[in-house]
Amino acid sequence: MVSQPAVESLPVLACEGIRLREVQHSDAATLTALFQLPEVSKHLDPPPSTIDEFGSWITLSQSRRAEGRAACYTLLTGDNEVSGLFMALRFEEPDRAEIGFAIAPHLWGVKTLVGKTQVSNVRAMGAMRKVGAKVIEETERNGQAEYVWTIER
Repeated sequence: MVSQPAVESLPVLACEGIRLREVQHSDAATLTALFQLPEVSKHLDPPPSTIDEFGSWITLSQSRRAEGRAACYTLLTGDNEVSGLFMALRFEEPDRAEIGFAIAPHLWGVKTLVGKTQVSNVRAMGAMRKVGAKVIEETERNGQAEYVWTIER
């Protein structure tokens, strides 16, 4: 495996009404309850089933982040309500990674998702096509051409 630089912490990402911050042990109880909801769990690999198991998973996630192999964010909405989880994990093979997420059912009303890829990132563009996304705009950011994609249901 290619060695990755150590990562001390993840940045907080925020916009109006939502924040993403690194998953914390204080999230374990709420995330356990969320992941146990039948409408959520039916879309996941078996999640940790207890608060202690979820706490262990959070510890593992943080150690993988420190190794530069993972990023795991808690989605906070409203008044810092834990409403979901987003993760990215690099596997041992340098050309393989996993992304995943779980969102509270009260947020499922979203009908359109938008994503961006650099035009030069052929693999990211291939992934967007595989999930049925369509390019709606070509733009430039930081001197790099990028596509804006959308997925509508």
